[in-house]
Amino acid sequence: MAANLSHLHLSPQGFLFDHHSGLSFSTNSTGAYILERLIHGDARQEILNSMILHFDVTPDQAASDLDEYLASLRQNRVLPREARSQEA
Repeated sequence: MAANLSHLHLSPQGFLFDHHSGLSFSTNSTGAYILERLIHGDARQEILNSMILHFDVTPDQAASDLDEYLASLRQNRVLPREARSQEA
């Protein structure tokens, strides 16, 4: 992901705080894993490959779950909308 997400802080418990907006969110362990990778700067394909190994899921299921979660992050304005074109 090319988006700069340094304004996000993720706690070990899955609590996400956005320093720009002041909003906070909570997520499950899978969501926290994805957010960690996004904050680290990993591209969609890197996250996808990592999920397949880490969660022992099929590539199709990992892709579906990842895309759904990324859409949710965009909808909640955690990720910028323009990040969509940079994910491939």
